[in-house]
Amino acid sequence: MTETLRKDLPEAREICPTTAQRLLHEGALLVDVREPDEVAQVGYAGCEVVNIPLSAFEDRWQEIPRDRDVILACAVGQRSLKATYFLMYQGYTRVMNMKPGIARWVARGFPATGSAAAAAGSAAASSCCGGAAAAPAPAGAAACCGPAAPGCC
Repeated sequence: MTETLRKDLPEAREICPTTAQRLLHEGALLVDVREPDEVAQVGYAGCEVVNIPLSAFEDRWQEIPRDRDVILACAVGQRSLKATYFLMYQGYTRVMNMKPGIARWVARGFPATGSAAAAAGSAAASSCCGGAAAAPAPAGAAACCGPAAPGCC
């Protein structure tokens, strides 16, 4: 009989791109879990970035240091949240998820490689609502991911 190990994990810490910028300037590492074709279209720049696609994460997670803050990022924060919890399960304590991802990063004017239009397309293709991009919200309504925190992103 196989015994399943279960761990109760705390809620993952989630940060916006503005907070990520501050932490990156303080020495945090950004781990982009998007696939190589997505990174080729538009990528994070201006900081130390390691690309470990979610599709290879189980094989490569040990490349991520335990002795510094690590920010996981993707297009909108869904895949990077999975990677954040995976690392927490492995005993990492200095990990956090950047939500909403590359489109907001680019919209805030933070350094990026590639095309700004590709950032918007990447976010739409990876809709936080699951699957295909959601229909536009009516005027005055919150986006599917919810409103940004005041004074943050």
